[in-house]
Amino acid sequence: MISTVLAEMGERKLSVTRGSHWRGAVSDSLLAMLGSALAIWPAAATSSEANSEHPVVHTAAGPVQGVEHDGVNVFTAIPYAAPPVGPNRFRPPQQHTPWTGVLDATGESPACPQSERSAIGKMSADEDCLYLNVWAPASRVGKQPVMVWIHGSGISGYGGSPYFSGFHLAHDNGIVFVTINYRLGLLGSLVSTSLDAPDGTHRSGDYWLLDQQAALRWVKINIARFGGDPATVTVMGESSGGASVLALLASPRSKGLFQRAIVESEGDAEPVVRPTGLNGGDNEQFRSAPQLLSRADAQRYTHVVVLPAVGCANVKDVAACLRAAPVSAFLGPFNGYMRVENPGLLPRDPFAAFHSGHFNRVPVLIGSNAEEGHFMSALLEKSLGRRLNADDYRAFVVAYWPDPAKALELYPVDRFSSPAAAHSRLVTDLAFACPADLARRELSAFTQVYGYEFSESDPVQKEPLSSITELPNAPYHTSEESYVFDSDEVYAPLSGRAATLSTTIRAYWASFARTGDPNGEQRPTWLQFDAHNLAILELQSNPRMSGAFAADHNCKGLEAAGLIGGKTK
Repeated sequence: MISTVLAEMGERKLSVTRGSHWRGAVSDSLLAMLGSALAIWPAAATSSEANSEHPVVHTAAGPVQGVEHDGVNVFTAIPYAAPPVGPNRFRPPQQHTPWTGVLDATGESPACPQSERSAIGKMSADEDCLYLNVWAPASRVGKQPVMVWIHGSGISGYGGSPYFSGFHLAHDNGIVFVTINYRLGLLGSLVSTSLDAPDGTHRSGDYWLLDQQAALRWVKINIARFGGDPATVTVMGESSGGASVLALLASPRSKGLFQRAIVESEGDAEPVVRPTGLNGGDNEQFRSAPQLLSRADAQRYTHVVVLPAVGCANVKDVAACLRAAPVSAFLGPFNGYMRVENPGLLPRDPFAAFHSGHFNRVPVLIGSNAEEGHFMSALLEKSLGRRLNADDYRAFVVAYWPDPAKALELYPVDRFSSPAAAHSRLVTDLAFACPADLARRELSAFTQVYGYEFSESDPVQKEPLSSITELPNAPYHTSEESYVFDSDEVYAPLSGRAATLSTTIRAYWASFARTGDPNGEQRPTWLQFDAHNLAILELQSNPRMSGAFAADHNCKGLEAAGLIGGKTK
């Protein structure tokens, strides 16, 4: 569904007087121009310089200068690691070289390499992309809670997207908000024995996770200088960003890097491309992505598919060839491996880690949207240029889902108003709702958990559905982000009922970040999820607790059919 472009550039220059360090072509879209302009609002400051119009913060690597906007200091495009280019490609993130001048932190960092424009991403061919952005209240006294946002969208997206402005969370809720970039696609996940360290200190793959942990270590070291509390850090993400949060919870190397976790619409069950016909040397589509890919499967994929595609199949030094290959060589019909078994870093499937209790036990807030699949169905129809028909639906199920006969028995097309509605419900339940329900049940045996479903009727459309679809506007995938960030599709603050709900959701999120409990300030009570109370909060204009989530999404039926639950074994 999503493809990736990869590229390389050298390390950027630093100076005291230079202007913004924006890169890439200027978009011919007015909205893109507006988004880029809004993206520079963020800036952060030290306590002694918090009220400066051009605040300067002295990080461990050198001073950075941001900008103050309406009581919020914003610093953008701060490097948290050395550029992963040349010899650093396919290596863990390295420490950035310190600088002596003042780094201009008011421009936009490049997105990590990706090939498609999207609502939260942009085309990029720049491997020098390991940057983060900080929004901090300018006048708050003392250290404030910190939230670190991991963007979703699979192998596209970037932390500098104007959709992810932390302005309102900083201004209204007193949060020090951080967004990050991390390596995507094959550049963020390639597994090859040629890339493993000879002394066993590093196994290839999962560079995306190493990047995220490096960004969190930067936060731990530096965020107090921006007014944040390094002992009160919440890591949060949506879709594949939510799946990243689950991986961070399961990784032993994440210990001590964060104290809370928010998981929005964890989208780990999206189909991926992987070799299932290796005996015949074919590259076939794997029907449903597991939470964790084995190293053996990843290495086979590299050998059968990647090395021939990038021109490194018959060379003496495979690692040197992979590091020297142009970024364009990594473009193709492969999406990368995402999560790969990695001793010491990601030794077990996150769901198995939750089941056994071998994870970082911090409070977790986790949920999904009521009609997640509307978004995927509309995208599929857009790609076809027409509405789905019954044959399209059956073909999709057979191509992508495990045990398609059972899936079609549980979700027959004639039980729904249209093939798109059938597709939407299957995707919602199997890829989002029931995995969230399973995660809540497994996690709650060991730590404090709060569950939700975003169920606002006729929500603000952050990413409008295709005009081709007949599906109605509903709380589909990504809808909740408009309310978390208080912005619509053109980045304007919400109004009316939507603004009221945004205030409520941001207050829940901020309270959870501050204390590990979302309750307070006369908001409807949000009960903790556990074995004795399986209820979740319906996040809507009139929030209420509901115990019908699992039944509404057929989770028991999917588990009985073996379509959900195998990840924990």
